[in-house]
Amino acid sequence: MKRHLWQLRAVAAAAFIAGLAVAPATAQDIKLTYFTGPTGGSWIPIAGALTSIWQKADKRLSIENRPGAGLVNMKAIEEGKAEIGMGNMVSTVDALNGIGTGITKPYVNVCHLANIYPQVQQIAARADQGIKTLADLKDKSLGTLPRGNTSETVASWIMDAAGVGYKGLSKVNFVSIADQANMFKDGQISVSMFISTIPTGGIMDMANSRPVRMLDIPDDVFAELKKKNSGFDRFTIKKGTYPGMDADVQSIQFPAHVIISCKLPDDVVYNMAKAMTEALPDLASVNSVFKGQTVKDFGAKVAVKVHPGALKYFKEQGAM
Repeated sequence: MKRHLWQLRAVAAAAFIAGLAVAPATAQDIKLTYFTGPTGGSWIPIAGALTSIWQKADKRLSIENRPGAGLVNMKAIEEGKAEIGMGNMVSTVDALNGIGTGITKPYVNVCHLANIYPQVQQIAARADQGIKTLADLKDKSLGTLPRGNTSETVASWIMDAAGVGYKGLSKVNFVSIADQANMFKDGQISVSMFISTIPTGGIMDMANSRPVRMLDIPDDVFAELKKKNSGFDRFTIKKGTYPGMDADVQSIQFPAHVIISCKLPDDVVYNMAKAMTEALPDLASVNSVFKGQTVKDFGAKVAVKVHPGALKYFKEQGAM
């Protein structure tokens, strides 16, 4: 009889242990790694705010944030070293098509979670030199970011599409935005081209020293850019954005967005999309780029694969 009781206890213990192995998820049992942005950049505080929002909304989540950069973040997700990252839409489009530095085949594990804000092409030219169109930049000196930066790549595409090209300029200076502002003020460059949020301090600085004209990107140039990368969209820089700007300017933009592993469960990603959208007022206090944004901005249609969990949420909200 004693032996029989011992056997029953052993069976019960084994059943209990087995039950633990299949128990439902509990708080903070989903550990994720989030690759954010370069030290000192805007992506780190934005990612910090998003992490807090997601962990508060879903108690199962434990998220570790690490510094990163757009291309590095995508690679980390593709290779399973991270589950979340900050990204640039045009770079993500290229990576999913197998295009980009160090990319030998299309990425298959990188999905889109949500747009976060538009990154806008800005072309600030010397108004006192009679520059009114891209064609007027022939034989002028241009400033853009260092080679390999997305801003520099797009600047070269724009100049080619405009029929001028780098070869048609007197000089191309590959320098920081701060250096471009100083060179503009000193008369060393006639135009500055870079991609950033609206408004940006660099152009404010330029406009306070010399008259600035913001240049349009015409439809034919936009069409050529769209052929190169479907991540581009139109963007209107409203009049009054910069000193002396008395009319709207037609430019282009691509979103900065949150990328995510396609392998994450749909319910987890659904909750993340929902939480970050409902927290838009809080995000606006972290960075003014979120001011005035709605679910339709976060859930706008994109040219890359959307995670099914995010797609479900944004469709329910009338976006995508």
